[in-house]
Amino acid sequence: MNKSSLTLLVLCLAIAAGYGDKVYYRAAGGSWASMEAPVRDGRLQIEIGPQIAPKGEAILVVNKPEWMVLDDTTPPQLSGLKVNGTPRPSSTDRLELGCLSSATVEVIMGIKDDKNPISATDVSFSLTDARGATVAADTSGLGPPKSSGRLVVKMSGLQAGSYEGLLKLTDLAPLGNSQSWPISFTVVGISVSEDLQSLSLANSAGGFSFEPGLSKQIRLPVGMQLYLTGTLGGWVYPAELTEVEIIEDTAEAKTVLIKSTRLLDDKQQPVPDGRARIEYELTIRPDTPCLLVTSRLYNVGENEADAHFFWGWLPGAYFVTPVQGKQEWEGVAKDQYIDLGTVGWVWLAPRSEGKPGLVWASNCRFTQSRFDTMILHSPSATLKTDECVEMRFAIGPADTPGAAEKMYQELVQNGLVPEPPAPEGR
Repeated sequence: MNKSSLTLLVLCLAIAAGYGDKVYYRAAGGSWASMEAPVRDGRLQIEIGPQIAPKGEAILVVNKPEWMVLDDTTPPQLSGLKVNGTPRPSSTDRLELGCLSSATVEVIMGIKDDKNPISATDVSFSLTDARGATVAADTSGLGPPKSSGRLVVKMSGLQAGSYEGLLKLTDLAPLGNSQSWPISFTVVGISVSEDLQSLSLANSAGGFSFEPGLSKQIRLPVGMQLYLTGTLGGWVYPAELTEVEIIEDTAEAKTVLIKSTRLLDDKQQPVPDGRARIEYELTIRPDTPCLLVTSRLYNVGENEADAHFFWGWLPGAYFVTPVQGKQEWEGVAKDQYIDLGTVGWVWLAPRSEGKPGLVWASNCRFTQSRFDTMILHSPSATLKTDECVEMRFAIGPADTPGAAEKMYQELVQNGLVPEPPAPEGR
């Protein structure tokens, strides 16, 4: 054996000078064996041969604690989970902590291992993009000699929005078996950045966000972007938010009003002041997973002006309407926009497996774009000073067309979306 290439891993090196000890080693094939090792001149004497160091690697355990089980290759598992006192599923590959209404969250986890205690010093509970939140883990309920225990994690300062994180646990087996669980949860509500240029809204469907920009504005929980394009004496988009105010914050609804008079055109050049104002009212409610949107384009100039705007451009594997049923995209093939009419709602099928589709509900006119995406049009009007064109819609995740239709009916019944005239084609 080439001794210069030997890799030696020695665990539990608390050696009492002058005393011999039993040393355990991992033999070829993964089994464990032991040998006596005397201590001479304060040093543990171990003779390492091929049996102890197969393939030039030796793993030794010295002064093994009574509780340690050497033959352990199974990582820790969760035996229970409570979030703010409410039980949640724990026997899953991913920890869904749910939809929470508080900025402070307590997570209590029961943890077990088949053979060894849990390493308290190796517990990791982390959040990505925590936005000023603090995370404190109480690991005093873990460690030797028991192979089960309790982990308590407290999070505070959570703002409204969706969160992702990771829990990692490791046992005290000689080689430290580890297991990780992705974490996700949503804190319901509306939060506004200090500079008033970005917002987060969250409901039972997850997190929505908003920021100004030609192709930004509303970001949906499924990751797609939905944005308004206006025309009033030329193209207009929000370049900067000038007013942001939470105008309703009750148990029934939470609404933020957003205004922008600092606008860009389609060349991303500033629009002269005094032409237009764009407004958004964004609402979340506990009785629907949808984001409710009211958008307005105002003429703030001195003269009359023609105005119109539309929201887009949402893709999908295909789409479904209550009038035409399932439809394949034709816009690219025909190189034209195809009017769908005031059909009430469309369902956009997910393009990736495991993702939900989208329901988009409105009394306004849907159009299939020539880029195979969906657009929703406002009415067109000639506006006097301080008059506006307005559009209302709801949008949110929906797994199937049937679920989309049910959500639409509930939205209409609750007065959250206006019912359109009888759909064209009936």
